[in-house]
Amino acid sequence: MFCAVIFVGSCLITLSERKQFISSFNWNTATVVFQIIIQMLYTGLLARMVSTDAFALMGIVLAMMGFAEIFSQVGIGPAIIQRKDLHPQHLSGAFYTSLILGLLFTLVFVIGAPAIAAFYKDERLTLITQVTATSFTISALAVVPRSLMLKAMNFKAFFVAGMISIIGGNLIIGLSLAYLGYGVWAYVWALFAQNVLMTLSFWLFQKTQFPLIWQWSYTRELISYGGASTLFNALNYAATKVDVTLLPKFANRLPDVSSPKQGLEAAGMYERSAYVMSLPITIMAKLSDSVLFSGMSKMQDENEKLKKLILTASQVLSIIIIPSTVYIIFTAGAIIQIYLGKNYADSADILSILFLAIIFRSLSRLNDALLRAKNAVMKGAYYKLFYLIIMIIGVYISIPFGMKIVATSIVITTFIHYLMSVYLCRKLIKVSILKQLKATIPGIKLGVMTFCIMLAFKIFGPELKPLSELLVTVLLWIAATISLLYISPKVLFANGIHPFDFVPARLRSIPLLGKMLRRWPQKET
Repeated sequence: MFCAVIFVGSCLITLSERKQFISSFNWNTATVVFQIIIQMLYTGLLARMVSTDAFALMGIVLAMMGFAEIFSQVGIGPAIIQRKDLHPQHLSGAFYTSLILGLLFTLVFVIGAPAIAAFYKDERLTLITQVTATSFTISALAVVPRSLMLKAMNFKAFFVAGMISIIGGNLIIGLSLAYLGYGVWAYVWALFAQNVLMTLSFWLFQKTQFPLIWQWSYTRELISYGGASTLFNALNYAATKVDVTLLPKFANRLPDVSSPKQGLEAAGMYERSAYVMSLPITIMAKLSDSVLFSGMSKMQDENEKLKKLILTASQVLSIIIIPSTVYIIFTAGAIIQIYLGKNYADSADILSILFLAIIFRSLSRLNDALLRAKNAVMKGAYYKLFYLIIMIIGVYISIPFGMKIVATSIVITTFIHYLMSVYLCRKLIKVSILKQLKATIPGIKLGVMTFCIMLAFKIFGPELKPLSELLVTVLLWIAATISLLYISPKVLFANGIHPFDFVPARLRSIPLLGKMLRRWPQKET
């Protein structure tokens, strides 16, 4: 999703930095595409080979692990990326601190696993938690080379490392074990293998040297930034995982649930819908957001460039995300059946509602990257705390009314969080809230057009099988979008910015696109 944003950013900096941005853009595009394809293939096949409750169990464990892992590294990775004057002793301190904390958190979860299993009343969680907890130590070993790779914007090596880990861990280990009937353990060992392969790849592809002697004064400099970053990221992560952690515990409060097993299956159904919804955000956070954060850090003292980047990026993102979200809302049933199978057909309505949150989460991540680059994460942490509180209250209150109401509460609280991030962005770089909201108008226009097309198809179109429905509607949607932009290209204007002003010369050579671009004067970029 951030591919277009990264190219926009490349137009706002020097020639040498622009080349680095464009190279990162190209490799980032390849990484995102392959990650999406492989991850969707893996989860789609896995859903057909393991039980529904397995996803509920792993949803619990992964949510807790993900939250704790943020604290296990105390924000040292982002501190290395953000810091301008990096000394070898910073790397030494980062390595030893990460390793000690990784071992500590592994030990805590190994000891505390029985308590987690008792809380959720499922003994299987004990061993699952203990094995998965090794990821703290494994990931800690990769903090320094991974951070240096991102700081150097060496996304070619990042791409190769990612492909090795996801293919080896998910496709080879995960699917093989699932086929052999290992159930939830196929998921567990796939995650373990993916972490090991990723760590080994980072050390292999990123030259990393640092002194063996550890001087605390340098480590303290990293932690001063990393501590605030840790709190910021932890609160944000916790807020996004409230639903999949509370629902299994209180599933007995759901309507029409008469047994613990039935409640866990319902929670597993919801978890898969939440996973499908979060897939674009997860990939964006791990890959594209890394490029954006690295680039913003380079221009952290240049507010005018950051203003233009924020407005243009918001506009481009809205054009991509809003109409795509509307399309997915209408075709959620077909997507779920093709992707996860008929057993998950009942979760289509949940997915339709949850996908609305994608719009606000995606736009909020842009402002989050700005906070991190401007070293304003402590200010942002207060907003994240409020976000977490209202998310917990909303989910807990809505559970007795059903999973659709739970999903609706997620959308509402995510929208409130987006408005808070827009306000904080105004305080940081003096870009008005009205301009930020106006930047989304082109996307809203395309979203309205998409809504009208899909509604007309639902009312007047023929009944089709899921795959045929997706093929027909996506072709209809693309044709209508191209026609609208050809007839009235200015529909994409907002704040005096047109996204096609940033289209590369190679794409301008395409006849139809080039003809559309020539319908208005181009600005110098």
